[in-house]
Amino acid sequence: MTAAENTALVLSGGGVYGAFEVGVMKALFGGASPVTGYQPLDAGIFCGTSIGAFNAACMVGCTAATNLEAALRLENIWVQDVAQRPGACGSGALRIRGLSEYSNVDCYRQPAALAGRFARDSVALSRYVIGRTANFLAASGSLVDRITSLVNLESFVDQKVFQELVNRSFREEDILHAAKRLNLVATNWSTGQSEFFMNTDFLNGRGYKCVMASAALPGVFPPVEIEGDNYVDGGVTENTPLNTAIKDGATELHVVYLNPEPQFIPLKGQPDTLDTMLRVFYLMLAGKIQRDIVTAGWINDGLKAMEQFQAEGQVPASAALAFARISSKLLHGAYHAVTIHQYYPKAPLGGEFGMVDNRLTAVEKLIREGENVALTHDCGESQCLLPS
Repeated sequence: MTAAENTALVLSGGGVYGAFEVGVMKALFGGASPVTGYQPLDAGIFCGTSIGAFNAACMVGCTAATNLEAALRLENIWVQDVAQRPGACGSGALRIRGLSEYSNVDCYRQPAALAGRFARDSVALSRYVIGRTANFLAASGSLVDRITSLVNLESFVDQKVFQELVNRSFREEDILHAAKRLNLVATNWSTGQSEFFMNTDFLNGRGYKCVMASAALPGVFPPVEIEGDNYVDGGVTENTPLNTAIKDGATELHVVYLNPEPQFIPLKGQPDTLDTMLRVFYLMLAGKIQRDIVTAGWINDGLKAMEQFQAEGQVPASAALAFARISSKLLHGAYHAVTIHQYYPKAPLGGEFGMVDNRLTAVEKLIREGENVALTHDCGESQCLLPS
């Protein structure tokens, strides 16, 4: 294994499926996975998008002595705060106005808290109705466009719940001064470009905003403003920030992404619209990460060809293409060989709405699934990228 400063955990987005990442980390940092020779993995770089950004920030912000202790603390956050526990009123991560508490009989045992939320929801939803109605009456577009503009799911999601979870899960100063490196991805909503935030951004409340921005799923959470620019979910442009870790100097990457490979998703005989859209989404995500891994592979091949050229003064015909692809970059030392281990579910983690199913039983199952994948990791099956 490589040194900690060159070893990275790359964590993708996927809502509640982020609990799967916790299980993978427990096995890797506990020295229970064959990929590390049953030795605790020592990682010094954490890159994340969306819920992966939250997990990465919690790991870097934990002041525990070992990564395993940090992973166990993160597991406790998921089980105690994120999950909706039996007998509890709601969860600490997601709340739908007018639905989350009022359909839960356990909430009626806390009448004062319920009344406060009802009052807050009434104000928020009243503003929504008044504002949208005014826009509908004042707009000059077609009737269809005006009716469509009435709908905005962001107004029904109480962002304050997730914000409070972020604020109490780590301290900015701990990340600012941490020895571990953090790299989070958000999407600039105006330019459509990826924006990367690091340890130095965790100061004066900016770090909390960075995590919120990386997880602000468009159409569900409102954009987060950071110094005049609006940002949304990093998964829009970079759901699995593989290249981010490589640019940060990682030579050994452990990449956890939360959607199964398309071949593990059974095709329905009569697919519905949602099923079709999700499959297209899975194909897009899988295609992007595989392209990144293929690129890393030919960089490895090019480095090997350069070594042969330096040793023998010529490049074998079989390596000519790899050498030609990146020879100019290699001469400037811009690339380095990398090892990539992949961890992903072998089956869909839940149904169409599984990524918002935060019941305690679902969260605990996801953690076990992630742990099992790391415990049984096989490089041949998972198509690891190993330097020549």
